[in-house]
Amino acid sequence: MFVTGEGILSCAKLLTMERSSMAEPWSAVPEWIAKAEGDWEALEILLTRNSPGLRDAVVFHAQQCVEKLLKARLIQLGQMVDKIHDLAALSRQLEAVDDRWSWDGEELDDLSSGAVLARYPGFETSSEEQAELVESASRVRQALRILLDSDKPEA
Repeated sequence: MFVTGEGILSCAKLLTMERSSMAEPWSAVPEWIAKAEGDWEALEILLTRNSPGLRDAVVFHAQQCVEKLLKARLIQLGQMVDKIHDLAALSRQLEAVDDRWSWDGEELDDLSSGAVLARYPGFETSSEEQAELVESASRVRQALRILLDSDKPEA
């Protein structure tokens, strides 16, 4: 069960909502982009704090932004999106349907791994790792935004 502004939703209702939004791909794309940009904004705010204790959260939001943009592009192209968080797998799925997309899987694996490992005790993101992962996410974000923006429907 999930609580929303409209009350409590069951997992089945959420799945139905998600699938119905796939019927009209464009209707869901702006929301996916907005969610991704919200993660990027959170990342930028956390970076201004320059706190070692927030590095893990920065990396998490970097990964989340890229994940949501990959999913937005897949939806834009009429693809069903699985609830996975593996950036390299999402990228491979996108490569199969978008000849303008290609990205180094290792770079995406690093971003996925950094975000996952950062969620567990015993792992701390160094300032160097944070900088590398944020730079990587920034480049992927920019490339995906170009694709997403170039294929907007005409008004």
